[in-house]
Amino acid sequence: MNPPTTDPVSAIAPGAGDLPRLTLVAPDGARAEVYLDGAQVVSWVPAGGQERLFLSRRSAFRAGAPIRGGVPVVFPQFGTTGPLPLHGLVRLMPWEFAGAEVAGEGTRATFRLSDTEDSRRLWDHAFLAELAVAIGGSELSMTLAVTNTGAEPFEFTAAFHTYLAVADITTTVAEGLAGLRYRDAAAGGVEAHQVSAQIDFPGEVNRIYFNAPAEARVVEAGRTTVVQKAGFADAVVWNPAAAKCATMADLEPEDYRRFVCVEAATVGAPIQLAPGGRWQGTQTLVA
Repeated sequence: MNPPTTDPVSAIAPGAGDLPRLTLVAPDGARAEVYLDGAQVVSWVPAGGQERLFLSRRSAFRAGAPIRGGVPVVFPQFGTTGPLPLHGLVRLMPWEFAGAEVAGEGTRATFRLSDTEDSRRLWDHAFLAELAVAIGGSELSMTLAVTNTGAEPFEFTAAFHTYLAVADITTTVAEGLAGLRYRDAAAGGVEAHQVSAQIDFPGEVNRIYFNAPAEARVVEAGRTTVVQKAGFADAVVWNPAAAKCATMADLEPEDYRRFVCVEAATVGAPIQLAPGGRWQGTQTLVA
């Protein structure tokens, strides 16, 4: 466990399951919580606002286990698109807290992770992953940077698997993806085009939207969350619906009503990274 920091904008203390958890506070009162396991943001409260991320009460909080909710970091494989475990490796690995600072009106924390003997058994590449988490006002911004520190090129896919809290999925829609080609995992991987201006959720939705614009929106009765991205080519939209949710041990049966995943991703065309090369992608949530 990293030692507690004396930085006035952040503090590390044991969280659920005694896992180290960073609490980040901006000068304007915006707050976020990040577990060092996976460098996973699990809570975000905008200044003067309410919690905007979903976190399952049944989530496992133990080293090497995924946390259900928040914003898992997906690298170097999205979903089951390759031979690695679901959503890759880094969401299950302990990251190093590299520091936090006041940045303008907000606060920014950084985390680092390098390949290990265990990671190379599954994915034999040397890398440095850096994550910056910035909060302030109505925004949560996350930037993932990946550097190839080895002697051979590699390719990867990545995403911020964002669980947005919603009051009721049945009155929630996603906007901003009309006209795009998507792959529908809930329908067996078939591809189609988004005709409607809105995506609603009458059943399971599990889609990768290719070459997505820089902004999508999650619209509820009385509030909108904007999902902005840069460096990521695609967007993912997911909600498991009732039947699938009931089979998932780390979700309560009605949890599907309480979240929707709308996230920045690069899946359709994997990133090619030469030795010494660096890539970065940013997702900004605006409440």
